[in-house]
Amino acid sequence: MVSGDLSTLNPKQFFAIALILLVLGGWSFFDSFSNVGYAPQQPIPFSHKLHAGTNKIPCLYCHSNAERSRHATIPAMAVCMNCHTVVRTDRPAIQMVTAYYQAGKPMPWIRVHREPDYVYFSHQWHIARGFACQTCHGQVQNMDVIQQSKDLKMGFCISCHRQNKAPTDCNTCHT
Repeated sequence: MVSGDLSTLNPKQFFAIALILLVLGGWSFFDSFSNVGYAPQQPIPFSHKLHAGTNKIPCLYCHSNAERSRHATIPAMAVCMNCHTVVRTDRPAIQMVTAYYQAGKPMPWIRVHREPDYVYFSHQWHIARGFACQTCHGQVQNMDVIQQSKDLKMGFCISCHRQNKAPTDCNTCHT
Protein backbone atom coordinates (compact mmCIF):
# COMPACT_ATOMS: atom_id res chain seq x y z
CA MET A 1 0.00 0.00 0.00
CA VAL A 2 0.92 3.64 -0.22
CA SER A 3 2.55 5.14 2.84
CA GLY A 4 3.70 8.70 3.42
CA ASP A 5 7.02 7.96 1.68
CA LEU A 6 6.86 7.97 -2.13
CA SER A 7 10.15 6.08 -2.37
CA THR A 8 8.37 2.89 -1.26
CA LEU A 9 6.11 2.91 -4.33
CA ASN A 10 6.78 0.46 -7.09
CA PRO A 11 6.88 1.95 -10.62
CA LYS A 12 3.30 0.87 -11.44
CA GLN A 13 1.91 2.52 -8.29
CA PHE A 14 3.91 5.68 -8.94
CA PHE A 15 2.72 5.80 -12.58
CA ALA A 16 -0.92 5.24 -11.52
CA ILE A 17 -0.77 8.06 -8.96
CA ALA A 18 0.98 10.40 -11.43
CA LEU A 19 -1.63 9.63 -14.11
CA ILE A 20 -4.52 10.31 -11.69
CA LEU A 21 -2.99 13.63 -10.64
CA LEU A 22 -2.40 14.61 -14.28
CA VAL A 23 -5.98 13.77 -15.26
CA LEU A 24 -7.44 15.64 -12.28
CA GLY A 25 -5.20 18.65 -12.90
CA GLY A 26 -6.09 18.76 -16.59
CA TRP A 27 -9.79 18.39 -15.84
CA SER A 28 -9.73 21.23 -13.33
CA PHE A 29 -7.80 23.46 -15.78
CA PHE A 30 -10.20 22.91 -18.66
CA ASP A 31 -13.25 23.09 -16.41
CA SER A 32 -12.11 26.49 -15.14
CA PHE A 33 -13.63 28.09 -18.25
CA SER A 34 -17.08 26.73 -17.47
CA ASN A 35 -18.60 29.72 -15.74
CA VAL A 36 -22.25 28.85 -16.26
CA GLY A 37 -24.22 30.88 -13.74
CA TYR A 38 -21.44 33.43 -13.20
CA ALA A 39 -23.16 36.75 -12.48
CA PRO A 40 -20.82 39.18 -10.75
CA GLN A 41 -22.17 42.23 -8.96
CA GLN A 42 -21.62 45.16 -11.28
CA PRO A 43 -20.76 48.73 -10.20
CA ILE A 44 -24.33 49.81 -10.96
CA PRO A 45 -27.44 47.71 -11.46
CA PHE A 46 -27.96 47.29 -15.20
CA SER A 47 -30.91 45.36 -16.54
CA HIS A 48 -30.60 43.83 -19.98
CA LYS A 49 -34.24 42.80 -19.45
CA LEU A 50 -35.24 46.47 -19.34
CA HIS A 51 -32.95 47.68 -22.11
CA ALA A 52 -32.92 44.75 -24.60
CA GLY A 53 -36.23 43.20 -23.53
CA THR A 54 -38.80 45.84 -22.58
CA ASN A 55 -37.27 48.71 -24.57
CA LYS A 56 -36.13 46.43 -27.42
CA ILE A 57 -32.76 48.12 -27.85
CA PRO A 58 -30.82 45.85 -30.23
CA CYS A 59 -27.63 44.27 -28.83
CA LEU A 60 -25.61 45.92 -31.60
CA TYR A 61 -26.73 49.41 -30.60
CA CYS A 62 -24.62 49.19 -27.45
CA HIS A 63 -22.17 46.49 -28.52
CA SER A 64 -21.57 47.93 -32.00
CA ASN A 65 -17.99 46.67 -32.22
CA ALA A 66 -19.31 43.12 -32.58
CA GLU A 67 -20.09 43.87 -36.24
CA ARG A 68 -16.60 45.03 -37.10
CA SER A 69 -14.30 43.50 -34.54
CA ARG A 70 -13.37 40.26 -32.93
CA HIS A 71 -14.59 41.72 -29.60
CA ALA A 72 -18.09 42.98 -28.83
CA THR A 73 -16.66 45.32 -26.16
CA ILE A 74 -18.43 47.22 -23.44
CA PRO A 75 -20.10 50.35 -24.83
CA ALA A 76 -18.50 53.74 -24.40
CA MET A 77 -20.16 55.94 -21.81
CA ALA A 78 -21.30 58.23 -24.64
CA VAL A 79 -23.59 55.42 -25.86
CA CYS A 80 -25.30 55.33 -22.46
CA MET A 81 -25.60 59.10 -22.48
CA ASN A 82 -27.35 59.06 -25.87
CA CYS A 83 -30.47 58.29 -23.86
CA HIS A 84 -29.57 59.08 -20.28
CA THR A 85 -29.04 62.80 -20.75
CA VAL A 86 -32.85 62.94 -20.65
CA VAL A 87 -34.10 59.50 -19.49
CA ARG A 88 -34.30 58.71 -15.75
CA THR A 89 -31.75 61.38 -14.84
CA ASP A 90 -33.04 61.51 -11.26
CA ARG A 91 -31.99 57.89 -10.53
CA PRO A 92 -28.82 57.40 -8.44
CA ALA A 93 -27.43 54.80 -10.87
CA ILE A 94 -27.92 57.15 -13.83
CA GLN A 95 -26.33 59.99 -11.86
CA MET A 96 -23.33 57.70 -11.32
CA VAL A 97 -23.19 56.97 -15.07
CA THR A 98 -23.32 60.72 -15.72
CA ALA A 99 -20.51 61.37 -13.24
CA TYR A 100 -18.27 58.79 -14.94
CA TYR A 101 -19.11 60.27 -18.34
CA GLN A 102 -18.39 63.84 -17.25
CA ALA A 103 -15.09 62.72 -15.69
CA GLY A 104 -14.15 61.01 -18.96
CA LYS A 105 -13.82 57.65 -17.21
CA PRO A 106 -15.20 54.27 -18.29
CA MET A 107 -17.60 52.43 -15.99
CA PRO A 108 -15.62 49.63 -14.27
CA TRP A 109 -17.84 46.79 -15.47
CA ILE A 110 -16.84 43.26 -14.54
CA ARG A 111 -16.50 40.99 -17.55
CA VAL A 112 -18.90 38.03 -17.57
CA HIS A 113 -18.05 36.06 -20.74
CA ARG A 114 -14.47 35.03 -21.43
CA GLU A 115 -12.67 32.46 -23.55
CA PRO A 116 -9.22 31.11 -22.77
CA ASP A 117 -6.35 33.23 -24.13
CA TYR A 118 -5.37 30.52 -26.61
CA VAL A 119 -8.77 30.68 -28.36
CA TYR A 120 -9.40 33.06 -31.25
CA PHE A 121 -13.08 33.94 -31.40
CA SER A 122 -14.49 36.66 -33.64
CA HIS A 123 -17.88 38.21 -32.93
CA GLN A 124 -17.67 39.83 -36.38
CA TRP A 125 -17.62 36.49 -38.21
CA HIS A 126 -20.59 35.13 -36.28
CA ILE A 127 -22.67 38.32 -36.63
CA ALA A 128 -21.91 38.43 -40.38
CA ARG A 129 -23.24 34.87 -40.72
CA GLY A 130 -26.49 35.84 -38.99
CA PHE A 131 -26.09 34.20 -35.60
CA ALA A 132 -28.17 35.79 -32.86
CA CYS A 133 -26.28 36.91 -29.77
CA GLN A 134 -28.53 34.58 -27.75
CA THR A 135 -26.90 31.55 -29.42
CA CYS A 136 -23.89 31.93 -27.12
CA HIS A 137 -25.05 34.45 -24.53
CA GLY A 138 -28.47 33.02 -23.73
CA GLN A 139 -31.73 34.93 -23.43
CA VAL A 140 -30.04 38.18 -22.36
CA GLN A 141 -33.22 40.15 -23.04
CA ASN A 142 -34.82 38.29 -20.10
CA MET A 143 -31.96 38.87 -17.62
CA ASP A 144 -32.14 41.56 -14.98
CA VAL A 145 -28.63 40.53 -13.96
CA ILE A 146 -26.39 39.38 -16.78
CA GLN A 147 -24.96 35.93 -16.30
CA GLN A 148 -23.13 33.35 -18.35
CA SER A 149 -25.81 30.89 -19.37
CA LYS A 150 -23.92 28.70 -21.83
CA ASP A 151 -20.89 26.50 -21.30
CA LEU A 152 -18.46 28.16 -23.68
CA LYS A 153 -15.98 25.31 -23.68
CA MET A 154 -14.68 23.64 -26.83
CA GLY A 155 -17.46 21.02 -27.01
CA PHE A 156 -20.13 23.74 -27.20
CA CYS A 157 -18.33 25.46 -30.08
CA ILE A 158 -17.49 22.25 -31.99
CA SER A 159 -21.10 21.08 -31.72
CA CYS A 160 -22.37 24.35 -33.16
CA HIS A 161 -19.77 24.31 -35.95
CA ARG A 162 -20.76 20.76 -36.90
CA GLN A 163 -24.48 21.60 -36.89
CA ASN A 164 -23.83 24.59 -39.14
CA LYS A 165 -21.25 22.89 -41.38
CA ALA A 166 -18.57 25.38 -40.31
CA PRO A 167 -14.86 24.50 -40.19
CA THR A 168 -13.78 22.37 -37.24
CA ASP A 169 -10.04 22.13 -37.89
CA CYS A 170 -7.86 23.30 -35.00
CA ASN A 171 -6.59 26.44 -36.74
CA THR A 172 -10.13 27.80 -37.01
CA CYS A 173 -10.10 28.83 -33.35
CA HIS A 174 -6.61 28.19 -32.02
CA THR A 175 -3.78 30.47 -33.06
